[in-house]
Amino acid sequence: MQKIKYLPLIPIPAVSIGAMIMYLNDIPKNIWLQNMIVVTLLIILSYLMIKRKNITPKSTAKNYLHILIIFLLFVLTFYDSGIDGVHRWITLGPISLNIASLFLPLLLIILGNILSQDHWWRSYMIVLTASFLMVLQPDASTVTAFVLSSFVLLIFNMKRQMIRYAVLVIPLIFIVLSWVFIDGLAPVPYVEDILFMAKDLGTIWFIISLLSLFILIIPFIFFRPVKRKLTSICLGIYFFTLLITTFFGNFPVILMGYGISPIIGYFISINWLLGNKLKDIN
Repeated sequence: MQKIKYLPLIPIPAVSIGAMIMYLNDIPKNIWLQNMIVVTLLIILSYLMIKRKNITPKSTAKNYLHILIIFLLFVLTFYDSGIDGVHRWITLGPISLNIASLFLPLLLIILGNILSQDHWWRSYMIVLTASFLMVLQPDASTVTAFVLSSFVLLIFNMKRQMIRYAVLVIPLIFIVLSWVFIDGLAPVPYVEDILFMAKDLGTIWFIISLLSLFILIIPFIFFRPVKRKLTSICLGIYFFTLLITTFFGNFPVILMGYGISPIIGYFISINWLLGNKLKDIN
């Protein structure tokens, strides 16, 4: 029980090391301080909500309503011209929210809810729709992470083997398309290249940075809830893929790099895990 309650603290090393790297590289204080403030507030909120056992709705209708809202937010990213034709953000005053980073973990959790009710065909259409919207953005890293993680969810919930191999080819095609039509945005040093900034500070900095990032995946693999093991593993696959793809393109380094959307998305996942682990105990 005591170990489980430490789950909301797991992002602290990655966010703190990222802030220190930015500070040592003379990045303006308001950049790295924003990450620190947001993670602190989310930790406090996590402990305030710790008695709430389930952060996602049990009602099928509410699950689909949440999905509809998420898709609507994806569509709204195309409202303006974007940045060099890239559409990933919704801007609210001074804050830009990356919708994929913010809501894809929640979408995976909801997909797990729906698949537990044996609605695999509906889940499949949801995966296709989300993947298609991200290809249009375009966002190769999140397409790859989402398709691979949802692929695992689907394949273990389809009872007929022939159907598995036939229908799951299409989402994998989206991964290929996302890398063929990859965006041409230049990397921002304290977002996409922060690991290289760490490496420039020394080998030790690079190693502890990597360790702090891979620690983020451990809870979903080794602290799986009894009734939602597959969903937990898929969240682990999702975050692991996001980390790996940063080495193959100009993609944000989650939690360590600047950006509050991945931090919120991770806390949605870790609070879901915490709630389900508490249900196992009680």
